[in-house]
Amino acid sequence: MGVCMEVLIVDWGHLRSVPLEQRVQLVETAAFGPNDVYDYNLPKGWTWPESADDRWWARFEFLGRTSYKAHFWSGERWDKLRPFVDLPLRATLDQFAAPLFWGEYNWESLAPGFTPTVESHAGNWPPEAEVMLWLEPHEVARLRDFWTQVEPHVATLREPFELHLAEATGWIKDFDSFAQLVTEWGDVVSRAAERGWAVIGLRC
Repeated sequence: MGVCMEVLIVDWGHLRSVPLEQRVQLVETAAFGPNDVYDYNLPKGWTWPESADDRWWARFEFLGRTSYKAHFWSGERWDKLRPFVDLPLRATLDQFAAPLFWGEYNWESLAPGFTPTVESHAGNWPPEAEVMLWLEPHEVARLRDFWTQVEPHVATLREPFELHLAEATGWIKDFDSFAQLVTEWGDVVSRAAERGWAVIGLRC
């Protein structure tokens, strides 16, 4: 199946108050349950904790896509689609989706310093932590701003996608699959931003 990633939105103020050596265990318990009892049949979409003491996090399951390969293939599809997209939308979607897509891309429109990585936040986690993605609240807020510009125009990508990317390759075989992943990412950053929270992706 390959590597999969659990995505959490978290109250960074709460996590920052927890000693570093306890932080990973706290986050992993939220993502995978006590004693790492992981349920591979987790409900799709949002899971919110029932206990008032745990209301510092929520988990999001991308619909029907447990593997990171869906993210990688979305990036590959966008890399081929973007030359056929008008520059303003192309540049904004580059910024918005960079943390979502997996792969090495050199998109000229990426702003210097805004391709958030785990390495840039290494002080938040011990080296052994299985963290694949980390976005602090100010980065999430920027992504939400990008999404408000992208969201009204997602449907306009269908025509160039179906015209120029007709071959069904990889995990993202059609426009609907691509648009769904991008839209779900918009939901993640929007829900986090409205709370002033961070986003974490954990290897599972």
